[in-house]
Amino acid sequence: MGRLIALFLLAFAATAAEAAGREVPTEAAAPSPPTRVASLGLCTDELVLLLAVPGQLVSVSYLGHDRHETPLASKARDLHGNDGKFSSVAALKPDLVVTGGAVNRFARTLAERTGTRVVDVPPPMTLAELRANIRTVAAALGHPARGAALIDWMDARLGSPLSPRHSGLMITAGGLTAAPESISSELLAYAGIRQTGTPTGRVSLEGLIAAPPPLLIHSRYRSGQYSLPQEWIDSAVRVAGTRNIEVDGRAWLCPGPLAAADVARLRETIR
Repeated sequence: MGRLIALFLLAFAATAAEAAGREVPTEAAAPSPPTRVASLGLCTDELVLLLAVPGQLVSVSYLGHDRHETPLASKARDLHGNDGKFSSVAALKPDLVVTGGAVNRFARTLAERTGTRVVDVPPPMTLAELRANIRTVAAALGHPARGAALIDWMDARLGSPLSPRHSGLMITAGGLTAAPESISSELLAYAGIRQTGTPTGRVSLEGLIAAPPPLLIHSRYRSGQYSLPQEWIDSAVRVAGTRNIEVDGRAWLCPGPLAAADVARLRETIR
């Protein structure tokens, strides 16, 4: 995954530079980009880490520093880590705070009361909403061309949705599953996988043995921490004879651009 991120950043930087060269100047001067940007949640952390230019960020959440949570943690190494509250970044005097919907509602209110500019980016429920979020954050950072380049990079890896060739189940620690109407399931459709639903959003060992899915997409997110739940999933795979494909679950926590690379790999793996 580290090599993949490095290759992505190189390709993205070149595309962004090319896109910036095509921008048409306007008569009215654009406002100066913010120079002290703080993000208060993991999902917005990943967007600002991908879209900001060096020196533009002052803080991301403590989760954005955790390599177990995001492949982009190394990019946040020298940034202040916050706890998702505006009070933890106020002393940094940010000129832009990026929040993530209801989870940061109180922080957004406090930031607005101090006159700090706030951009709220609710978790996307669809790919269309994800693309809109990328454009919103890129524009707020003053770099719309970088947003366009990131969307192009993501869409190039997704390709076009395929007719369902496989029925599968994406599952993470504890047996949690992705809902058929979720953005994760929409992403899987680009690999030709139709996510099957479960009544409770969770499966058990008995359920997998009784009705094994043809394909099990198995997230290894924090597999060491959740060793016991992972063990019963592995047992179910062996007993049922289900085809098991592992993914780096970090890219699916906040399904976004990084998950597109996993989709491309899945499409090639199960063709």
